[in-house]
Amino acid sequence: MLELDELTSIIRSECVLTAGCTDPGCVALAVARARRELGREPERIDVQVSLNVYKNGVSVGIPGTGEHGLTLAAALGGLIDRCEDGLAVLSGVTEPLLERAHAMVAAGTVRVEAAPSPDPLYVRATVSAEGDTASAEIQGDYTDIVRVTHGDKVVFTSEPPAHLASDNPLLRHSLRELYDLIMGADPAAFSFLLDYARINWAAAETDLADTKMTLGSSLQKTLCCDSPAESAQLYTAAAAEARMAGLNVEIMAIAGSGNHGITDFVGVTAAARALHSSEEALERALALSSMITVYIKGYLQRMTAFCGCSVAAATGVTAAVVYLMGGSYEQGVHAMQSVIGTLGGMFCDGAKLSCAYKLSTASRMAVQFAELALRDCYLPAPVGILGKTIEQTFANIGRLNDPGMLETEKEIVSVIRCGQAEI
Repeated sequence: MLELDELTSIIRSECVLTAGCTDPGCVALAVARARRELGREPERIDVQVSLNVYKNGVSVGIPGTGEHGLTLAAALGGLIDRCEDGLAVLSGVTEPLLERAHAMVAAGTVRVEAAPSPDPLYVRATVSAEGDTASAEIQGDYTDIVRVTHGDKVVFTSEPPAHLASDNPLLRHSLRELYDLIMGADPAAFSFLLDYARINWAAAETDLADTKMTLGSSLQKTLCCDSPAESAQLYTAAAAEARMAGLNVEIMAIAGSGNHGITDFVGVTAAARALHSSEEALERALALSSMITVYIKGYLQRMTAFCGCSVAAATGVTAAVVYLMGGSYEQGVHAMQSVIGTLGGMFCDGAKLSCAYKLSTASRMAVQFAELALRDCYLPAPVGILGKTIEQTFANIGRLNDPGMLETEKEIVSVIRCGQAEI
């Protein structure tokens, strides 16, 4: 039986503060760590990334710059000596640093190459200056530095995380057991999730106040905030637009993704506000949504061919909203099956503005499926990819992701690379 403090510790460990998208942040972090080992600003930066990191980072905005691209992120990582900030390293961008980063990129001293790698999530940064070199490798998870070198000397090594389903401690328990644990706990145990939600909500407000942003403001003119589903769509769209466009916002990520964190924390909070839920109810709802997101990602791993916001975070949102509306565990399962059965085919073609459209649509549908489940309207199971139990459905999604979507993933990356070559 899992103890409450173990559950909260697992959820906390899966949440990390980020500045901008995690993939450019990961590249900047690797370069920054290598630069720290070098002990001076680099004259040259060479980065190798996995195809998945390339896919997720090539078109997404970099915070505080209004620009995108892994090459610029790498240059900034070499100039910002703050590797201890982890995925928030790009929060240190200033105008003078941006000008210097542009100069490095224009001089051709920064190179980022996508190539086959030992892990779907892999970055190797090598920096050099005055004949001296240093490198840092990240593998398995966005902040897991597994190797650092200085010259010919290895100064740090660590085993990369496997991120197998068998390694996720939540998967040793049934979803019902974890649900009952949350329902029986003092909701104050999950109050830290309110702080995470406030961080991501602030990103939505930043977007709505920016006249250059169009998605959030356009939805605000057409959607009703008194509707839980429409409110969830509006605020998740705004927060994701801010992040994908590269506004200078911080985002609390969960299960390796800032967009998961937006779907989870903002989607549930928006629905709860529209429903006039109590703070205690919101704390439990956030715990449910976060737990389920982490649970599903145990099967999907960090890098997915599917849109994880749709099949993981939105699935958590729908169960949380069922609870907020007074529904039962069984009705929550029905809603989760409906989300996965409907959105399970949405593929991931990299982090970019369309993510805001995708995750906000998934958030709205998650709330709608919660409402339908309370009216005994849901997808029956087993049918299609839906298993007889909700745990089997999660396992089926994991199986379809890897090995099922591996060839599709390669083709998606190929299409993206061809498109970039034409720009």
